[in-house]
Amino acid sequence: MRIDSDCYSLPKAGNHSHEYEDASHSSTHVQKETTVSRFAIADGASESSFADLWANLLTSGYCYGRIDGLHIHKSVSPLSKAWLKKTSGKSLPWYAQEKLGSGAFATLAGITFRYAKDAETVAFDAIAIGDSCIFHVRGDTLIASFPLSNADDFSRRPVLISSNAANNDRLKSSVHEWSGTAEAGDAFWLMTDALACWLLTHYMEDRGVIRRLQELDGHRAFDHLVHEERRRLYREGHFYLRNDDVTFIRLNLVKGK
Repeated sequence: MRIDSDCYSLPKAGNHSHEYEDASHSSTHVQKETTVSRFAIADGASESSFADLWANLLTSGYCYGRIDGLHIHKSVSPLSKAWLKKTSGKSLPWYAQEKLGSGAFATLAGITFRYAKDAETVAFDAIAIGDSCIFHVRGDTLIASFPLSNADDFSRRPVLISSNAANNDRLKSSVHEWSGTAEAGDAFWLMTDALACWLLTHYMEDRGVIRRLQELDGHRAFDHLVHEERRRLYREGHFYLRNDDVTFIRLNLVKGK
């Protein structure tokens, strides 16, 4: 068993790449006969300070095995200290300094696979806080959606992880966990909220959207899809794909070494 991965991303329409505030990360470690692979995405909240830095700290923290859903506050604490160290001492206008005091905010979704090279199946466990999602795909069917399963479940104010502990009073009760097994040929897709909502909306209308994403061939094709769907009218005043930063990690579980 092996895992083939692709990662695609794009900032909001009209923004430059340095204004992109999502994040993604991955890691693979071989432990004796078992390989452990981790993948994570995060969506930094644009209204908060240095959200891109915070999103990157969360995804790298997860992929280095430093985030435990059962002890989420303890896991986040050293990341908060790292964020504060990197942002303190910066020369900012007074209003930006006040905003900095509130901290940064971001969602997080991460998945860990444990498998042997000759295995027919793979065990996984996942964590999510907020509305970034992980999808389990088999063939042309979406067999699981975590933590949200309906486009109507998305809201403008998801629970977020903050770099300021004072804002994390609801954090422990907002941790979602998921575990299971998968088989060779399956796929897992990690998506930040705008793209995840788009997928669930499309899937209800036409399952062909699964094949469309399976067949994406490179960043140019992904960019074309995003630009096209941002312009396609869904209903009055709304487009199929909301104009937001988008991140997509595509994982394929492949039989063999």
